[in-house]
Amino acid sequence: MVLLQYNSGKLNVGQAVGNGFIHVTKDLKVKAMFTSSAAIQTGEIAEDFAYYFTASEQIPSAVGLGVLVEEDNSVKAAGGFILQIMPGCKEETLTRIESILGKMTPVSEMVDEGKTPEDMLEIITEGDFQLLEELDLSYKCNCHKEKFERGLISLGTDELKTIKEEDHKIEISCQFCAEKYTFNEDEIDKLIAETTKKETN
Repeated sequence: MVLLQYNSGKLNVGQAVGNGFIHVTKDLKVKAMFTSSAAIQTGEIAEDFAYYFTASEQIPSAVGLGVLVEEDNSVKAAGGFILQIMPGCKEETLTRIESILGKMTPVSEMVDEGKTPEDMLEIITEGDFQLLEELDLSYKCNCHKEKFERGLISLGTDELKTIKEEDHKIEISCQFCAEKYTFNEDEIDKLIAETTKKETN
């Protein structure tokens, strides 16, 4: 367990995070997931994600994150934003936004005050923005059993037969949501039959 110490009135998150890398995995709806990485710079999550976007994805970005913690270490308020530069952004616009961000109230305080994402946009852009779309925030994994079946078929007939003989079942956990999928002997037999068919064609 890592105990967070206070540094200049704020939790020293960098102490807990330490050194390492940020790995970002995206499902671009192609054959394989896309993963890219960037070295952790400070251990402060917002700063490190801003560095990741700039260094790895070549998108100049500002990331604001904040957590307001009570004395009992419960979370009172938390929120954040990601601001990314679009092609064609004027230099004077970029300079103005950088100046605003440098003087802006911490995100955790704004959330604690009841400010909405639209309120934060109002502050960052000084009212010069157009809201194009609103999306509900949710976590939903797109994994399903059929997806793992395709992966198991790629193991080949011999490997599937060995697994059936030794373990009598296959249990797989999704690396993103930890959902577990179990294949019994009958299901493994179906996979073996399909794999054999592919190998003989």
